[in-house]
Amino acid sequence: MDNQRGLNVWQSPSEVHNIVRDSTVEYLIQVGHVHGTLMVNLPPSRDPTDTAAEELARAVRARWSAEAAAWELGDTDAPLAVRWLARWTPSVNTRAAVRSDRLGDVVDTLCRLDPRRLVVLGGPGSGKSTLLAMTVVRLAERHLGDVTRGVRGDRATPVPVLLSLESWDAETVAFRDWLVERVQEDHPGLPRLEGEHPARRLVRDGRVLAVLDGLDELPGHRRAAVVRQLNSAPRESGFVLASRTDEYRALGLRVAGASDIEALPVAPRDAARHLLLTSSDALHERWGQVAEDLADHPEGPLARALATPLMIWLARRAYSGPYTDPANLTDRTRLPTREAVENHLMDAVIPAVFAPLAHDTERLHAPGRWNAVRARGWLTFLAHELDRRRTTEFSWWRLNRARAARFLAVPTLFAICVALAESVLALTRWAQDTYGDSVLPARIFEHLYLTGGFIQGMGLMMATLFWFGDRFWQPRRRANPFKAGAALRAASRAVSARRGLAAAAVLVVPTVLLLLLRGSAYHADAFIAETLLDFVLPALVMAVIAAPSDDVDAATPDDLLADERRTALITLCVVAPLIGLGAGVNRLLSGGGPVTALTASVECFTGAVMVLVVLSPWFVWVVSKAWLAVLGRVPWSLMEFLRDAYRQGLLQRYGGVYRFRHLRLQEHLAGRGRPVEPTSAAPVAPRHQPLVVTGPQPRQLPPAAGPLPSFSDMLDDPPPMHELRGYTVSSTEQAYVMTGRDRRLPLGHWVWCGMFMIVALLRLAASGNWDTPTSWISVLFWPVFALLINIVAFLLPRTTLELRVDTQGITTRMGRHRAAYAWYDVLAVRVRQVHVRGRNQRVHGPHVRLRPGAPEPKRVFHGRDGWYLVLPMHVRPVLPPDVADAFVRFSGGRWQG
Repeated sequence: MDNQRGLNVWQSPSEVHNIVRDSTVEYLIQVGHVHGTLMVNLPPSRDPTDTAAEELARAVRARWSAEAAAWELGDTDAPLAVRWLARWTPSVNTRAAVRSDRLGDVVDTLCRLDPRRLVVLGGPGSGKSTLLAMTVVRLAERHLGDVTRGVRGDRATPVPVLLSLESWDAETVAFRDWLVERVQEDHPGLPRLEGEHPARRLVRDGRVLAVLDGLDELPGHRRAAVVRQLNSAPRESGFVLASRTDEYRALGLRVAGASDIEALPVAPRDAARHLLLTSSDALHERWGQVAEDLADHPEGPLARALATPLMIWLARRAYSGPYTDPANLTDRTRLPTREAVENHLMDAVIPAVFAPLAHDTERLHAPGRWNAVRARGWLTFLAHELDRRRTTEFSWWRLNRARAARFLAVPTLFAICVALAESVLALTRWAQDTYGDSVLPARIFEHLYLTGGFIQGMGLMMATLFWFGDRFWQPRRRANPFKAGAALRAASRAVSARRGLAAAAVLVVPTVLLLLLRGSAYHADAFIAETLLDFVLPALVMAVIAAPSDDVDAATPDDLLADERRTALITLCVVAPLIGLGAGVNRLLSGGGPVTALTASVECFTGAVMVLVVLSPWFVWVVSKAWLAVLGRVPWSLMEFLRDAYRQGLLQRYGGVYRFRHLRLQEHLAGRGRPVEPTSAAPVAPRHQPLVVTGPQPRQLPPAAGPLPSFSDMLDDPPPMHELRGYTVSSTEQAYVMTGRDRRLPLGHWVWCGMFMIVALLRLAASGNWDTPTSWISVLFWPVFALLINIVAFLLPRTTLELRVDTQGITTRMGRHRAAYAWYDVLAVRVRQVHVRGRNQRVHGPHVRLRPGAPEPKRVFHGRDGWYLVLPMHVRPVLPPDVADAFVRFSGGRWQG
């Protein structure tokens, strides 16, 4: 009997018509008569976990293969040799594992490690991120090869997942839990398994290899927490961790059981060979002068500058044009130092990238190109904004955070809302005066339905904000009406009991008030119709379309923008009309005529649009970009410009965000920072052949101790507490004591009251009733209301605030609430945003992390993520200098400033 996998037809030898062995077909049709016994041996069904792992590997390979091609990391005729010094653990037989200088052999060695842990070290721009990207591609291809060969389960190569450590709060979230969450968010389309998400099973079985980048980007205390969490992870949880060498060694911690490889500077001979072999024939002679200088002066400024792949790529890109002369790099009168050479290359690359292209003179229009001078100005603006916000990622939905956009876009959005409201009110007033058919006076409902639509739209926005958390203001995912059930299930996973109750309360309260005001509560049909059309259906649609997209590992920024634009259009065409239709049906069933019902519907629709569309991320982006383009800060076609800069190699695309190719380029355009000198000492000879990686390297993130500006650099530093009115400070060698009193009611209401007063003034100007005293009531109400809030704030007794920091611990008081933290129970002290009743507040203050089992303070002092509040201090994440000094003196090293 043949037990081969496939479908076999068994008959006597003389009656055999066909035999099919090792078949992968799904259907086999037999034409004619079948005599004898028919036996079908079907292939065994695949494990759904294997299917999920294969789908994950295909998605990872597709994404990072495309990204590697964009980074120009593919095989070339003259690969740039980036050499690495490997230190394998004793469990690896290095002679058997590493036989050549190819990346594939290092990947093989990584798969043989036990535990499978590798640390990638190197200086800025040395190729760490490039090695990670190429390793991810090789591991994904190797896993798919194992699937083809029939190797499955834990014997197959683990599936790599490249992640940034910025999204991991290692102080509160375990490594495997964070890894499961990231895989779930980044790859929601994995085939479902019975009872659990496939990501959890893959991580639990050790079939996912986390490739972690950006350890040196984190502050010192977060780096230490990451290393401690990785050391405490189960042995089968493999990972690859990348960090700058100095930052990793300064931790004083090591990843337990991990091998490491360290990048070495590019030798002048390798740099010269690469530049000569990749140059055009017209420039070959001029690059020969550069090669001679590198050979004659291996310790010169040019050789030291070209010791990193980034600068070698910049040199190739800046001097790739037919009218450039790379021999200028050897002029020591103009370029006497390494810093001068690097700055020159970063200045020259932008004109080379955006150089005009030759075109046929018979063409009516030349191909569109960006002006190099303007392009540099636009990139400089983006670099300044990223530098100001202490980040390396540009997200289009955060463009409104630019100062110019913030000061101009907010009044513009406000003016658009006012113009919409006044236009619709003028139209509906004309319709009611001309074709009015309502039993009741139309003027009674002149503002009720417009205001009601605004309130209903605000209720839906706030409900989705509470439902999905603070991520509501991020771009939303693509809405698919044919997958509403899956979208609702995904939305249900994002909610907790507290969020669900808060969202329900936000919807129920305006529902009851509006139904009572409109009188539909006394008409059963009107009540049912408006409840369904105005609240139930819009809430379900918003739950489907308002779920935030993943902005870390999304396809592209353009995809995110397209999804958000579609969501805004669906809101305009579906959600807002439902709200307007509900108001019209309510008015019609309550005794109004068709004209009154139509005007009520239009007004309610407009009020909802003012919130749900005008304040959507897409519309805010359009207004912000328009103002910045008018000011010349960005081009009108900003996304197209970013795409071109990405294609030319100046930018990287990391999921849904853009980054400069390297942090050094961002620092240069922002006008700060200097490169780190690579060591010129000869490294210790490796025990095996070095690894060669091709292509220029992507950006590296800054060390925590680097010259990144603190948030206090943007505004004035907070003064010492004793300089504030109403506060007294006593500071001795034994204790620091601060006492004071603060208002119970904050005075930040004047801006909003002023905006409503301007609206009332515009309405008064449109009506022309300047001489009627009663028409000024709506204008004067708002300053009087704001003044009443001030009077109440001054009349209320102030809250007593006390803070004592001494050698025993911290004692704090806020009014009648007190808390005490002994140093024995405190693990760390740092400044965090105050978190009250499930929401982040606009103030910051010192927080403490307590050891397990330590007594907890009252609930009013509970923060988030396991931190406990000491005292709210400032609107920015900084402390007055005397308070910070007290924590430094008395905390015994627990202060994490």
